[in-house]
Amino acid sequence: MDANIINEENHHQHAAADARRRLARRRRRLELITVLQKAEDFPSRSENKTDELVETFLENLEDDVHDMICEGGHDDGLDSDRDTEAEVETVLRLFPDVMTRDIEILYYEDDGYDDADEEEVTLFYYPIQLLAVTFPRLAIELGLFDEQQRGGLLSRGGYISEGEGHPVLHYLMRSDPIERCSQEHNEHIDDTYLQVLIQLRKMGLLKKEDIQMYNLLNGLFVPEKRFRFLVAWDPSALTHTNKNGYLPIHSPNYRYSIRGFKFVFEYGIHYFPKKKGINLLFRKSNYGSTPFQHACCIYGHEQVMEVVEDNLARYSTSLDNHAPPFNIVEALMMAAIDENVHLDSVYFLIRREPDILQKLLASSSLSSIESATNSNQRKRKRNDIIYQNIMDEE
Repeated sequence: MDANIINEENHHQHAAADARRRLARRRRRLELITVLQKAEDFPSRSENKTDELVETFLENLEDDVHDMICEGGHDDGLDSDRDTEAEVETVLRLFPDVMTRDIEILYYEDDGYDDADEEEVTLFYYPIQLLAVTFPRLAIELGLFDEQQRGGLLSRGGYISEGEGHPVLHYLMRSDPIERCSQEHNEHIDDTYLQVLIQLRKMGLLKKEDIQMYNLLNGLFVPEKRFRFLVAWDPSALTHTNKNGYLPIHSPNYRYSIRGFKFVFEYGIHYFPKKKGINLLFRKSNYGSTPFQHACCIYGHEQVMEVVEDNLARYSTSLDNHAPPFNIVEALMMAAIDENVHLDSVYFLIRREPDILQKLLASSSLSSIESATNSNQRKRKRNDIIYQNIMDEE
């Protein structure tokens, strides 16, 4: 018999078996509905037993719904390729309390420098972090959170050591802390959460001021696509520091890949090409450290300099008349007078263009000569006017 015919017959047999199982399950549910409808007519013992089983059933099902939501991405969790938003909304309306319950996750955090040095960390996650589009709209409708919490987006969770932790909105910018070393997994998460952020913005639940207010660019392991989305919306957020004086480029975005450092630096140069962009690389935190020092500590000076020079060279050739993407004179002056910018910036700029000081001195001398010449010309003109007035009076 032809193999294709055999495969087709097997397919039909499996389909028929699945149909029979679905029919049997539906029949059992209908039987259960009938039992519940008639329960009040049962003898006392049977009625009490029914109530007991119903209570256990509802508790177990609610717990399972919560676990299903919080285990998104796992085999038994929600699957966007299988489960629809309407199906999820249906079950949440039946068990709304699951939206205010957190889940505790234990994992090991390393410091990015020594693989053997790991710290046990406990995270609190809320269902909203996995249902960030359906959840706020439904939570607002059901009144589960205060209006100021935007349906739970501004409710707080996170590291147990951080007390209240960060707003849930902050965690929508992070990679999966458990599987962040899986590039394929993180790219999938990044794509999915990017669409979530876009929808939240359209719904008015994500606001431009949130980017800086909640330090959305300063978190750990901020993925590239979400980062680019927020920077394009508010470029000034690249210059915003958190309570520790850290810029987005300060953050250990790039702890596991220098690519993160590269694209954050690139965006700084892109949006602030004149002088501020290059100096962001050398801006000191409250502890005196700079993004440049952080990156060099992880990847080495040579590799970091290669990234910096490659970016500067690429932007130089992409602009009209091939001019540098920053004004080195103004950048040097800013680095020299801004106490928040490390002197490494001065050293970097002078080393990159050694004759810059000579140009500055020459420019200063020329300006002085021009100023003196203009002053003399004004005096001469004024004297000529006075002399002419005297002659007219005579």
